Amino acid sequence: MIDDLQRRGMKVSPAPGDTPGDDRLATDAGTVLWLSNMHTRCRGVPVEELPDAVRIEVDTFLAGLDAPPMSELSDDEFYTQLRTRLITPDTSGELSLDYARPAFDGLVAELRRDLPTTVQTVSDSDIAGRDIDLLYEIGQRNTDAEPVEIQALDHEIFVLTGESLFVASKALNMPRLIATVLNGDAPLGVLFSVPHRSALFLHRVGASTVDAAPWTATATIGEAEDALGGVISRDTYFWYGDTVQPVTAVDLDTNSIRLLVAGPFADALERVAELPPG
Repeated sequence: MIDDLQRRGMKVSPAPGDTPGDDRLATDAGTVLWLSNMHTRCRGVPVEELPDAVRIEVDTFLAGLDAPPMSELSDDEFYTQLRTRLITPDTSGELSLDYARPAFDGLVAELRRDLPTTVQTVSDSDIAGRDIDLLYEIGQRNTDAEPVEIQALDHEIFVLTGESLFVASKALNMPRLIATVLNGDAPLGVLFSVPHRSALFLHRVGASTVDAAPWTATATIGEAEDALGGVISRDTYFWYGDTVQPVTAVDLDTNSIRLLVAGPFADALERVAELPPG
């Protein structure tokens, strides 16, 4: 990667915060290139095909650099490229993201710029002077519209997947997700999980939840392994009335999952038990 960039006249060096497993390079201008995605995409590539694969990664990176800054975009262009992103907080300090909003369980909702070949993080300076509420509204609307494949699994579980980097971020608008996947029918709430950016599990709480909960918890751990772009969360959650509650405790040291039946989730299961058979 470094050799390919240097052949194109770009000098790079390890960026601040560069660590094994979280490799990143910085250009002389301070632009940071995260290599975790490249590592994952190239992991299964035959050795003889690696030079071409790396070249494609460099092309993608340079295409993002050639894009005009957000300050030069028209409002229509700005809004069209905007997305919300559910993600773990960035603690590198390389970008100012004070606008980021808490989502649930330590995760945050940030804004992204979706370009044809890459996705860029939106910083405070990119949106200075703009209505942040409007930006989140438009960004979420665009994220909601991202194409996905919906597959029905056992125990009335649905999994949403796709090439989009914003599949998991659809969980930021759960009422919309319930309307589109569950036909708007989830009176007792839903279980969901977001193992990585391109996967989301969803289940309507009901008679099959006693089986769906452990199944989803196990499947989520599996999906989080070697997740492209990194893990969002290994936990499974209960959503009801815009409140999100973790319902699993994952211990990676012992490779165990414990279901947490308490609070609103326990109340929902009690209501399920009171439902008439069938």
